[in-house]
Amino acid sequence: MPIYEYRCRRCDNSFEEIVLSRDETIACPSCASSDIERELSVFSSPGNRLGEGAAGGGCGGCGPSGCGCH
Repeated sequence: MPIYEYRCRRCDNSFEEIVLSRDETIACPSCASSDIERELSVFSSPGNRLGEGAAGGGCGGCGPSGCGCH
């Protein structure tokens, strides 16, 4: 079940919604308007933290002798 992020055009409220089917009507939980837009979602996955490449290589880490990132 995908979770989508939405913004209401009427009251500018941002919210998330679990969508069970494409035919489901989504409404703003604050004002009940259906004039909403789906926003671009940012996601993360385990092992893919900031500073690490797609292969999970990372920067090498920092230690007593310096930082392997710089």
